[in-house]
Amino acid sequence: MPSTIISAVNGRSRSSSSQSSRSQTPRPPLTPQGPDGHWGGPIPGRPVSFISPVHGDFKFYNPSFYNRVKLCITQSVSFVIASTLLIGVVFWAVLVEISIQIARRRAVDKPKANFLPWEDCEKWKKEKCSEDVRYYAQQAGFDIADEEVETEDGFYLRMHRVINPRHKSDNVKGGYPVLILHGLFQCSGAFVTSEERSLAFWLSEHGGYQVFLGNTRGIFNMGHRNISRSDPRFWDWTIRELAMYDLPAMIEYVCDVTGYDKIAFIGHSQGNGLAFLSLSQGMRPDIGDRLSCFIALAPAVFAGPLTHGFPFNHLSRVGWSRWKFMFGVLDFIPLMRYSYAMVPSKFFALIGYAMFAYLFSWTDTNWLKRRKAKVFRFTPTPVSSASIFWWCGKGGFAERKCTMDDSMPKWFDESFPPLAIYYGGRDFLVATDPLLERLEKREKDVRLLRVMKVEDSEHCDFYLAADAVEWCFSSFTEDIERTRTDKVIDSTLIDTTV
Repeated sequence: MPSTIISAVNGRSRSSSSQSSRSQTPRPPLTPQGPDGHWGGPIPGRPVSFISPVHGDFKFYNPSFYNRVKLCITQSVSFVIASTLLIGVVFWAVLVEISIQIARRRAVDKPKANFLPWEDCEKWKKEKCSEDVRYYAQQAGFDIADEEVETEDGFYLRMHRVINPRHKSDNVKGGYPVLILHGLFQCSGAFVTSEERSLAFWLSEHGGYQVFLGNTRGIFNMGHRNISRSDPRFWDWTIRELAMYDLPAMIEYVCDVTGYDKIAFIGHSQGNGLAFLSLSQGMRPDIGDRLSCFIALAPAVFAGPLTHGFPFNHLSRVGWSRWKFMFGVLDFIPLMRYSYAMVPSKFFALIGYAMFAYLFSWTDTNWLKRRKAKVFRFTPTPVSSASIFWWCGKGGFAERKCTMDDSMPKWFDESFPPLAIYYGGRDFLVATDPLLERLEKREKDVRLLRVMKVEDSEHCDFYLAADAVEWCFSSFTEDIERTRTDKVIDSTLIDTTV
Protein backbone atom coordinates (compact mmCIF):
# COMPACT_ATOMS: atom_id res chain seq x y z
CA MET A 1 0.00 0.00 0.00
CA PRO A 2 1.49 3.38 -0.93
CA SER A 3 2.57 5.68 1.85
CA THR A 4 0.64 8.84 2.61
CA ILE A 5 2.34 12.08 3.56
CA ILE A 6 0.34 14.71 5.40
CA SER A 7 1.61 18.04 6.69
CA ALA A 8 -0.34 19.44 9.62
CA VAL A 9 -0.19 23.20 9.16
CA ASN A 10 -2.33 25.84 10.82
CA GLY A 11 -4.94 23.34 11.92
CA ARG A 12 -5.35 21.75 8.48
CA SER A 13 -3.75 18.87 6.59
CA ARG A 14 -2.32 19.33 3.14
CA SER A 15 -0.18 17.40 0.70
CA SER A 16 3.53 17.61 1.36
CA SER A 17 4.18 18.21 -2.34
CA SER A 18 2.82 21.74 -2.01
CA GLN A 19 5.31 22.46 0.78
CA SER A 20 8.53 21.07 -0.65
CA SER A 21 9.54 24.13 -2.69
CA ARG A 22 9.67 26.60 0.20
CA SER A 23 10.79 26.59 3.78
CA GLN A 24 8.19 26.79 6.48
CA THR A 25 8.44 28.56 9.82
CA PRO A 26 6.90 26.52 12.64
CA ARG A 27 3.85 28.05 14.23
CA PRO A 28 4.89 29.52 17.60
CA PRO A 29 3.24 28.64 20.90
CA LEU A 30 0.23 30.60 22.08
CA THR A 31 2.48 33.40 23.33
CA PRO A 32 5.99 34.28 22.10
CA GLN A 33 9.23 33.28 23.72
CA GLY A 34 10.41 35.76 26.34
CA PRO A 35 13.90 37.18 26.82
CA ASP A 36 14.58 34.71 29.62
CA GLY A 37 14.21 31.82 27.18
CA HIS A 38 10.90 30.65 28.63
CA TRP A 39 7.79 30.28 26.56
CA GLY A 40 5.04 32.58 27.70
CA GLY A 41 1.91 31.23 29.34
CA PRO A 42 -1.23 32.34 31.11
CA ILE A 43 0.94 33.87 33.84
CA PRO A 44 3.83 36.00 32.44
CA GLY A 45 7.26 34.59 33.23
CA ARG A 46 5.81 31.42 34.79
CA PRO A 47 5.63 28.64 32.21
CA VAL A 48 3.40 25.72 33.14
CA SER A 49 6.15 23.35 32.04
CA PHE A 50 9.83 23.71 32.79
CA ILE A 51 12.53 24.18 30.19
CA SER A 52 15.93 22.53 30.46
CA PRO A 53 19.01 24.59 29.52
CA VAL A 54 19.42 22.52 26.35
CA HIS A 55 16.40 24.12 24.68
CA GLY A 56 17.45 25.80 21.40
CA ASP A 57 21.13 24.98 21.89
CA PHE A 58 21.70 24.52 18.13
CA LYS A 59 19.09 26.95 16.83
CA PHE A 60 21.73 28.95 14.92
CA TYR A 61 24.10 26.08 14.13
CA ASN A 62 26.14 26.64 10.97
CA PRO A 63 27.06 23.37 9.20
CA SER A 64 30.43 24.70 8.03
CA PHE A 65 33.41 22.44 7.38
CA TYR A 66 34.99 23.51 10.67
CA ASN A 67 31.84 22.80 12.65
CA ARG A 68 31.37 19.44 10.97
CA VAL A 69 34.94 18.40 11.84
CA LYS A 70 34.49 19.65 15.40
CA LEU A 71 31.22 17.73 15.67
CA CYS A 72 32.87 14.56 14.37
CA ILE A 73 35.63 14.79 16.98
CA THR A 74 33.34 15.56 19.91
CA GLN A 75 30.89 12.86 18.89
CA SER A 76 33.70 10.31 18.61
CA VAL A 77 34.85 11.13 22.13
CA SER A 78 31.32 10.97 23.52
CA PHE A 79 30.71 7.69 21.67
CA VAL A 80 33.65 6.07 23.46
CA ILE A 81 32.61 7.44 26.86
CA ALA A 82 28.91 6.60 26.49
CA SER A 83 29.63 3.14 25.06
CA THR A 84 31.96 2.36 27.95
CA LEU A 85 29.30 3.41 30.45
CA LEU A 86 26.66 1.36 28.63
CA ILE A 87 28.83 -1.77 28.53
CA GLY A 88 29.52 -1.40 32.24
CA VAL A 89 25.82 -1.04 33.08
CA VAL A 90 24.87 -3.97 30.85
CA PHE A 91 27.57 -6.18 32.35
CA TRP A 92 26.42 -5.39 35.88
CA ALA A 93 22.74 -5.76 34.92
CA VAL A 94 23.40 -9.20 33.42
CA LEU A 95 25.18 -10.29 36.61
CA VAL A 96 22.22 -9.09 38.67
CA GLU A 97 19.78 -10.94 36.41
CA ILE A 98 21.86 -14.14 36.61
CA SER A 99 21.85 -13.96 40.41
CA ILE A 100 18.07 -13.48 40.38
CA GLN A 101 17.57 -16.50 38.13
CA ILE A 102 19.86 -18.65 40.31
CA ALA A 103 17.90 -17.64 43.40
CA ARG A 104 14.65 -18.54 41.67
CA ARG A 105 15.93 -21.97 40.69
CA ARG A 106 17.07 -22.68 44.25
CA ALA A 107 13.83 -21.49 45.79
CA VAL A 108 11.85 -24.20 47.56
CA ASP A 109 8.47 -22.73 46.71
CA LYS A 110 8.75 -22.00 43.03
CA PRO A 111 5.86 -20.01 41.52
CA LYS A 112 3.75 -22.10 39.19
CA ALA A 113 3.07 -20.89 35.70
CA ASN A 114 -0.48 -19.66 35.21
CA PHE A 115 -2.68 -21.71 32.91
CA LEU A 116 -3.65 -19.63 29.89
CA PRO A 117 -6.59 -21.23 28.07
CA TRP A 118 -6.04 -19.13 24.96
CA GLU A 119 -2.31 -19.91 24.59
CA ASP A 120 -1.35 -22.01 21.55
CA CYS A 121 2.42 -22.52 21.54
CA GLU A 122 2.37 -24.66 18.42
CA LYS A 123 0.57 -21.99 16.42
CA TRP A 124 3.30 -19.43 17.06
CA LYS A 125 6.25 -21.82 17.18
CA LYS A 126 7.55 -20.83 13.76
CA GLU A 127 6.97 -17.11 14.16
CA LYS A 128 10.21 -15.20 13.60
CA CYS A 129 11.61 -12.13 15.32
CA SER A 130 11.17 -9.20 12.97
CA GLU A 131 11.46 -5.43 13.11
CA ASP A 132 8.58 -5.16 10.63
CA VAL A 133 5.28 -4.32 12.34
CA ARG A 134 3.40 -5.45 9.25
CA TYR A 135 4.76 -8.98 9.64
CA TYR A 136 3.22 -9.32 13.10
CA ALA A 137 -0.04 -7.85 11.87
CA GLN A 138 -0.28 -10.37 9.05
CA GLN A 139 0.58 -13.24 11.39
CA ALA A 140 -2.41 -12.25 13.53
CA GLY A 141 -4.81 -11.89 10.58
CA PHE A 142 -4.53 -8.12 10.12
CA ASP A 143 -2.51 -5.76 7.98
CA ILE A 144 -0.80 -2.43 8.54
CA ALA A 145 -0.42 0.55 6.23
CA ASP A 146 2.67 2.74 6.51
CA GLU A 147 1.73 6.40 6.53
CA GLU A 148 3.68 9.61 7.06
CA VAL A 149 2.91 12.89 8.77
CA GLU A 150 4.91 16.10 8.54
CA THR A 151 5.03 18.29 11.64
CA GLU A 152 4.94 22.08 11.54
CA ASP A 153 8.67 22.20 12.26
CA GLY A 154 9.47 19.88 9.36
CA PHE A 155 9.91 16.44 10.93
CA TYR A 156 8.47 13.38 9.20
CA LEU A 157 6.70 10.93 11.49
CA ARG A 158 5.89 7.30 10.75
CA MET A 159 2.34 6.25 11.55
CA HIS A 160 0.88 2.78 11.27
CA ARG A 161 -2.76 2.22 10.45
CA VAL A 162 -4.28 -1.14 11.40
CA ILE A 163 -6.35 -2.76 8.66
CA ASN A 164 -8.89 -5.39 9.68
CA PRO A 165 -10.12 -7.36 6.63
CA ARG A 166 -13.02 -8.77 8.66
CA HIS A 167 -14.44 -5.45 9.76
CA LYS A 168 -16.96 -3.46 7.76
CA SER A 169 -18.51 -0.46 9.47
CA ASP A 170 -22.04 0.75 8.83
CA ASN A 171 -20.65 4.27 9.10
CA VAL A 172 -19.41 5.58 5.76
CA LYS A 173 -16.45 7.11 7.61
CA GLY A 174 -15.49 3.77 9.11
CA GLY A 175 -15.07 2.79 12.74
CA TYR A 176 -14.38 5.35 15.41
CA PRO A 177 -10.69 6.44 15.31
CA VAL A 178 -8.27 5.64 18.14
CA LEU A 179 -4.69 6.93 18.29
CA ILE A 180 -2.16 5.06 20.46
CA LEU A 181 1.22 6.55 21.37
CA HIS A 182 4.25 4.76 22.84
CA GLY A 183 6.57 5.58 25.74
CA LEU A 184 10.24 6.55 25.94
CA PHE A 185 12.68 4.27 24.05
CA GLN A 186 9.72 2.49 22.44
CA CYS A 187 7.66 2.75 19.28
CA SER A 188 4.43 1.56 17.68
CA GLY A 189 5.80 -1.99 17.58
CA ALA A 190 5.16 -2.28 21.31
CA PHE A 191 1.44 -2.62 20.59
CA VAL A 192 1.60 -5.44 18.01
CA THR A 193 3.81 -8.14 19.62
CA SER A 194 1.09 -10.03 21.52
CA GLU A 195 -0.48 -11.65 18.46
CA GLU A 196 -4.27 -11.20 18.23
CA ARG A 197 -4.27 -10.11 21.88
CA SER A 198 -2.12 -7.07 21.05
CA LEU A 199 -3.75 -3.81 22.10
CA ALA A 200 -3.86 -2.46 18.54
CA PHE A 201 -5.45 -5.61 17.09
CA TRP A 202 -7.82 -6.22 20.00
CA LEU A 203 -9.31 -2.73 19.73
CA SER A 204 -9.73 -3.16 15.99
CA GLU A 205 -11.35 -6.60 16.28
CA HIS A 206 -13.52 -6.19 19.37
CA GLY A 207 -14.22 -2.48 19.28
CA GLY A 208 -14.50 -2.06 15.53
CA TYR A 209 -12.22 0.98 15.73
CA GLN A 210 -9.89 2.50 13.18
CA VAL A 211 -6.62 2.14 15.08
CA PHE A 212 -3.64 4.39 14.38
CA LEU A 213 -0.24 3.85 15.99
CA GLY A 214 1.87 6.97 16.31
CA ASN A 215 5.64 7.38 16.49
CA THR A 216 7.53 10.44 17.63
CA ARG A 217 10.32 12.03 15.61
CA GLY A 218 13.45 10.11 14.67
CA ILE A 219 11.89 6.64 14.94
CA PHE A 220 11.91 4.16 12.02
CA ASN A 221 14.71 6.20 10.44
CA MET A 222 12.36 9.06 9.60
CA GLY A 223 13.94 12.37 8.60
CA HIS A 224 13.33 16.08 8.25
CA ARG A 225 12.30 18.32 5.37
CA ASN A 226 15.59 20.26 5.32
CA ILE A 227 17.96 18.77 7.91
CA SER A 228 19.88 15.49 7.77
CA ARG A 229 19.92 13.04 10.68
CA SER A 230 23.64 13.72 11.16
CA ASP A 231 22.96 17.41 11.84
CA PRO A 232 22.77 18.34 15.56
CA ARG A 233 19.69 20.46 14.79
CA PHE A 234 17.85 17.25 13.93
CA TRP A 235 18.34 16.04 17.51
CA ASP A 236 17.85 19.39 19.25
CA TRP A 237 14.51 18.59 20.87
CA THR A 238 12.95 17.42 24.11
CA ILE A 239 9.47 16.41 25.20
CA ARG A 240 8.36 20.04 24.65
CA GLU A 241 8.77 19.73 20.89
CA LEU A 242 6.97 16.39 20.93
CA ALA A 243 4.10 18.05 22.79
CA MET A 244 4.09 21.20 20.68
CA TYR A 245 4.44 19.63 17.24
CA ASP A 246 4.38 15.82 17.05
CA LEU A 247 1.20 15.01 18.94
CA PRO A 248 -0.91 17.81 17.37
CA ALA A 249 0.25 16.72 13.91
CA MET A 250 -0.75 13.09 14.55
CA ILE A 251 -4.14 14.05 15.98
CA GLU A 252 -4.88 16.39 13.08
CA TYR A 253 -3.84 13.70 10.61
CA VAL A 254 -6.16 11.07 12.08
CA CYS A 255 -9.07 13.52 12.11
CA ASP A 256 -8.42 14.49 8.49
CA VAL A 257 -8.11 11.00 7.02
CA THR A 258 -11.09 9.57 8.93
CA GLY A 259 -13.44 12.54 8.69
CA TYR A 260 -14.18 12.56 12.43
CA ASP A 261 -14.10 15.80 14.42
CA LYS A 262 -12.85 13.99 17.53
CA ILE A 263 -10.80 10.88 18.22
CA ALA A 264 -9.91 8.77 21.25
CA PHE A 265 -6.32 8.90 22.47
CA ILE A 266 -4.39 6.26 24.44
CA GLY A 267 -0.89 7.10 25.64
CA HIS A 268 1.60 5.06 27.62
CA SER A 269 4.21 6.69 29.89
CA GLN A 270 5.96 9.43 27.88
CA GLY A 271 3.16 9.06 25.33
CA ASN A 272 0.69 10.43 27.85
CA GLY A 273 3.27 12.64 29.59
CA LEU A 274 3.68 14.71 26.45
CA ALA A 275 -0.12 14.77 26.03
CA PHE A 276 -0.58 16.23 29.52
CA LEU A 277 2.08 18.77 28.62
CA SER A 278 0.51 19.55 25.25
CA LEU A 279 -2.90 20.09 26.86
CA SER A 280 -1.50 22.47 29.48
CA GLN A 281 -1.98 26.23 29.31
CA GLY A 282 0.59 28.02 27.18
CA MET A 283 1.22 24.94 25.04
CA ARG A 284 -1.45 23.40 22.77
CA PRO A 285 -4.65 23.13 24.84
CA ASP A 286 -6.59 23.53 21.59
CA ILE A 287 -5.99 19.85 20.79
CA GLY A 288 -8.37 19.03 23.63
CA ASP A 289 -11.21 19.97 21.29
CA ARG A 290 -10.09 17.13 19.02
CA LEU A 291 -10.08 14.42 21.72
CA SER A 292 -13.24 12.68 22.88
CA CYS A 293 -11.28 10.95 25.65
CA PHE A 294 -7.74 10.64 26.95
CA ILE A 295 -6.69 7.26 28.36
CA ALA A 296 -3.41 7.49 30.29
CA LEU A 297 -1.53 4.25 30.98
CA ALA A 298 1.14 4.65 33.68
CA PRO A 299 0.85 8.46 33.59
CA ALA A 300 4.26 10.14 33.40
CA VAL A 301 3.67 13.42 35.21
CA PHE A 302 5.21 12.85 38.65
CA ALA A 303 8.39 10.84 39.25
CA GLY A 304 8.28 7.59 41.19
CA PRO A 305 10.67 6.44 43.93
CA LEU A 306 12.95 4.78 41.38
CA THR A 307 14.29 8.20 40.34
CA HIS A 308 15.88 8.59 43.79
CA GLY A 309 18.35 5.75 43.11
CA PHE A 310 21.08 4.80 40.65
CA PRO A 311 21.63 5.98 37.95
CA PHE A 312 19.13 8.84 38.17
CA ASN A 313 20.59 10.31 41.36
CA HIS A 314 23.99 10.60 39.64
CA LEU A 315 22.73 11.80 36.26
CA SER A 316 20.64 14.54 37.87
CA ARG A 317 23.88 16.21 38.98
CA VAL A 318 25.26 16.40 35.44
CA GLY A 319 24.89 19.79 33.73
CA TRP A 320 24.36 20.23 30.01
CA SER A 321 28.01 21.03 29.19
CA ARG A 322 29.29 17.86 30.84
CA TRP A 323 26.34 15.89 29.45
CA LYS A 324 27.27 16.89 25.89
CA PHE A 325 30.83 15.75 26.51
CA MET A 326 29.69 12.37 27.85
CA PHE A 327 26.70 11.57 25.64
CA GLY A 328 27.04 13.86 22.62
CA VAL A 329 24.41 16.00 20.95
CA LEU A 330 22.90 13.54 18.48
CA ASP A 331 21.00 10.38 19.41
CA PHE A 332 21.52 8.99 22.90
CA ILE A 333 24.19 6.24 23.12
CA PRO A 334 24.22 5.13 19.45
CA LEU A 335 25.90 1.86 20.45
CA MET A 336 22.41 0.63 21.35
CA ARG A 337 21.35 1.20 17.75
CA TYR A 338 24.40 -0.58 16.36
CA SER A 339 23.96 -3.50 18.75
CA TYR A 340 20.33 -3.79 17.71
CA ALA A 341 21.41 -4.22 14.09
CA MET A 342 24.36 -6.58 14.68
CA VAL A 343 23.47 -8.76 17.68
CA PRO A 344 21.19 -11.82 17.16
CA SER A 345 17.64 -10.96 18.21
CA LYS A 346 17.29 -13.49 21.03
CA PHE A 347 20.63 -12.58 22.58
CA PHE A 348 19.84 -8.89 22.22
CA ALA A 349 16.53 -9.53 24.01
CA LEU A 350 18.36 -11.16 26.91
CA ILE A 351 20.81 -8.32 27.46
CA GLY A 352 18.23 -5.65 26.61
CA TYR A 353 15.78 -7.05 29.11
CA ALA A 354 18.47 -7.32 31.80
CA MET A 355 19.45 -3.68 31.29
CA PHE A 356 15.93 -2.26 31.31
CA ALA A 357 14.87 -4.44 34.24
CA TYR A 358 17.87 -3.20 36.21
CA LEU A 359 17.47 0.48 35.31
CA PHE A 360 13.68 0.81 35.39
CA SER A 361 12.66 -2.03 37.72
CA TRP A 362 10.14 -3.54 35.36
CA THR A 363 10.27 -7.29 34.89
CA ASP A 364 8.76 -10.03 32.76
CA THR A 365 6.84 -11.52 35.70
CA ASN A 366 3.50 -10.94 33.99
CA TRP A 367 4.70 -11.47 30.44
CA LEU A 368 4.40 -14.48 28.19
CA LYS A 369 8.09 -15.40 28.04
CA ARG A 370 8.13 -16.43 24.39
CA ARG A 371 7.18 -12.86 23.42
CA LYS A 372 10.24 -11.27 25.02
CA ALA A 373 12.45 -11.43 21.93
CA LYS A 374 9.71 -9.76 19.87
CA VAL A 375 9.33 -6.95 22.39
CA PHE A 376 13.01 -6.11 22.12
CA ARG A 377 12.87 -5.88 18.35
CA PHE A 378 11.23 -2.51 19.04
CA THR A 379 13.10 -1.50 22.20
CA PRO A 380 15.15 0.65 22.46
CA THR A 381 14.48 3.14 19.67
CA PRO A 382 16.49 6.29 18.85
CA VAL A 383 15.99 9.21 21.26
CA SER A 384 17.80 12.53 21.29
CA SER A 385 20.51 13.05 23.86
CA ALA A 386 18.83 16.36 24.71
CA SER A 387 15.59 14.54 25.48
CA ILE A 388 17.25 12.16 27.94
CA PHE A 389 18.93 15.16 29.55
CA TRP A 390 15.45 16.67 29.97
CA TRP A 391 14.35 13.52 31.78
CA CYS A 392 17.51 12.69 33.73
CA GLY A 393 19.97 15.61 33.72
CA LYS A 394 20.47 18.52 36.08
CA GLY A 395 17.25 20.45 36.58
CA GLY A 396 15.29 17.76 34.74
CA PHE A 397 12.42 15.45 35.58
CA ALA A 398 14.44 13.13 37.84
CA GLU A 399 15.48 16.10 39.97
CA ARG A 400 12.29 18.19 39.89
CA LYS A 401 10.05 15.10 40.17
CA CYS A 402 7.41 16.57 37.86
CA THR A 403 7.11 17.36 34.15
CA MET A 404 5.40 20.67 34.93
CA ASP A 405 5.62 23.41 37.52
CA ASP A 406 3.71 21.98 40.46
CA SER A 407 3.60 25.37 42.17
CA MET A 408 1.31 26.70 39.45
CA PRO A 409 -2.28 26.99 40.68
CA LYS A 410 -3.70 25.49 37.49
CA TRP A 411 -2.33 23.53 34.55
CA PHE A 412 -5.41 22.80 32.45
CA ASP A 413 -8.52 24.64 31.27
CA GLU A 414 -12.01 23.58 30.25
CA SER A 415 -10.81 22.23 26.89
CA PHE A 416 -9.16 19.24 28.62
CA PRO A 417 -10.86 16.02 27.40
CA PRO A 418 -12.47 13.39 29.68
CA LEU A 419 -9.63 11.51 31.36
CA ALA A 420 -9.19 7.85 32.35
CA ILE A 421 -6.13 6.82 34.38
CA TYR A 422 -4.72 3.30 34.65
CA TYR A 423 -1.73 2.63 36.88
CA GLY A 424 0.07 -0.32 38.43
CA GLY A 425 0.75 -1.20 42.03
CA ARG A 426 4.26 -2.36 41.09
CA ASP A 427 5.24 0.64 38.99
CA PHE A 428 8.11 2.49 40.66
CA LEU A 429 9.12 4.67 37.72
CA VAL A 430 6.20 7.11 37.91
CA ALA A 431 3.93 8.17 40.77
CA THR A 432 0.19 8.44 40.16
CA ASP A 433 -1.10 9.41 43.61
CA PRO A 434 0.31 12.98 43.44
CA LEU A 435 -1.40 13.43 40.07
CA LEU A 436 -4.73 12.21 41.43
CA GLU A 437 -4.39 14.56 44.39
CA ARG A 438 -3.71 17.52 42.12
CA LEU A 439 -6.62 16.66 39.83
CA GLU A 440 -8.93 16.55 42.83
CA LYS A 441 -7.75 19.74 44.51
CA ARG A 442 -6.66 22.06 41.70
CA GLU A 443 -7.73 20.86 38.27
CA LYS A 444 -11.49 21.34 38.56
CA ASP A 445 -11.94 21.50 34.79
CA VAL A 446 -10.71 17.91 34.31
CA ARG A 447 -13.45 15.27 34.30
CA LEU A 448 -12.30 11.86 35.49
CA LEU A 449 -13.90 8.97 33.68
CA ARG A 450 -12.09 6.27 35.58
CA VAL A 451 -9.19 5.61 37.90
CA MET A 452 -8.10 1.98 37.81
CA LYS A 453 -5.22 0.57 39.82
CA VAL A 454 -4.06 -2.93 38.92
CA GLU A 455 -2.03 -4.11 41.89
CA ASP A 456 0.04 -6.68 39.96
CA SER A 457 0.83 -4.40 37.03
CA GLU A 458 4.28 -2.99 36.36
CA HIS A 459 5.13 -0.04 34.14
CA CYS A 460 4.60 -1.69 30.74
CA ASP A 461 2.11 -4.39 31.69
CA PHE A 462 -1.04 -2.65 30.46
CA TYR A 463 -0.16 -3.86 26.98
CA LEU A 464 2.64 -6.45 27.50
CA ALA A 465 1.19 -8.60 30.30
CA ALA A 466 -0.27 -11.95 29.31
CA ASP A 467 -3.47 -11.01 31.15
CA ALA A 468 -3.66 -7.42 29.89
CA VAL A 469 -6.84 -8.18 27.95
CA GLU A 470 -8.62 -9.39 31.06
CA TRP A 471 -7.19 -6.60 33.20
CA CYS A 472 -8.28 -3.56 31.27
CA PHE A 473 -8.96 -3.81 27.53
CA SER A 474 -12.74 -3.94 27.98
CA SER A 475 -12.49 -0.90 30.23
CA PHE A 476 -10.72 0.95 27.42
CA THR A 477 -13.64 0.33 25.09
CA GLU A 478 -16.10 1.42 27.79
CA ASP A 479 -14.22 4.69 28.20
CA ILE A 480 -14.16 5.26 24.44
CA GLU A 481 -17.82 4.41 23.92
CA ARG A 482 -18.98 6.53 26.86
CA THR A 483 -17.38 9.66 25.44
CA ARG A 484 -18.02 9.28 21.72
CA THR A 485 -19.66 12.33 20.21
CA ASP A 486 -20.73 10.77 16.91
CA LYS A 487 -23.74 8.96 18.36
CA VAL A 488 -26.22 9.24 21.22
CA ILE A 489 -24.72 7.65 24.33
CA ASP A 490 -25.12 7.60 28.08
CA SER A 491 -23.15 10.63 29.23
CA THR A 492 -22.91 9.53 32.88
CA LEU A 493 -19.30 9.57 33.97
CA ILE A 494 -17.68 7.11 36.34
CA ASP A 495 -15.81 8.72 39.24
CA THR A 496 -13.45 5.86 40.15
CA THR A 497 -13.11 2.15 39.57
CA VAL A 498 -10.47 0.29 41.53
